[in-house]
Amino acid sequence: MTKDVLRREARRRMRDLLPSERAAAETEIARLVWTVPEVAAARTLLLYAHLPDEVSTDAIALEALTRGVHVVFPRVLADTRALDLHTVAEPSSLRIGAYGIREPDPERCARVHVDAVDAVLVPGLAWDRRGGRLGRGAGYYDRLFALPEWRGFRCGVFFRAQEVPSVPTDPWDVPLQAVVTEGGVAALR
Repeated sequence: MTKDVLRREARRRMRDLLPSERAAAETEIARLVWTVPEVAAARTLLLYAHLPDEVSTDAIALEALTRGVHVVFPRVLADTRALDLHTVAEPSSLRIGAYGIREPDPERCARVHVDAVDAVLVPGLAWDRRGGRLGRGAGYYDRLFALPEWRGFRCGVFFRAQEVPSVPTDPWDVPLQAVVTEGGVAALR
């Protein structure tokens, strides 16, 4: 199956989730994320501002702040196809940026160097037990993880319905090290 075909199938699966199923799953995922040792130990946690079909990270961000964790969100630099990282003190302060994704205001949120990130929660459309992750196709996270100074633990956050037997990969795709779904935590190392 090609990446494009799998993306269409993954989007269909996500659309098929009932709102009540989605809400219950997000609550369980927000709880289970903290059972991943590398996430629980993180002093600086990179999150994503979820799109409507992705697992919400709002509750995770609030819990992280309660735990004294530095919460970081990416800002898309469309001209270079890179992510710029910024500390966020309050997730509600995110504003709409590139591609309609909420992001930090660079005028108000301090920039964070990539080597300061201890762990990241990564979105996607599909995942497999080998650590394969199918994103939306722009490669922003793969470019971030390929930086020589990247050292953070890579944890995917997905709905159980997004698991597939195999994600097609390219040489530049960087595998996940764990995935959290409402069904539990899968260690992929």
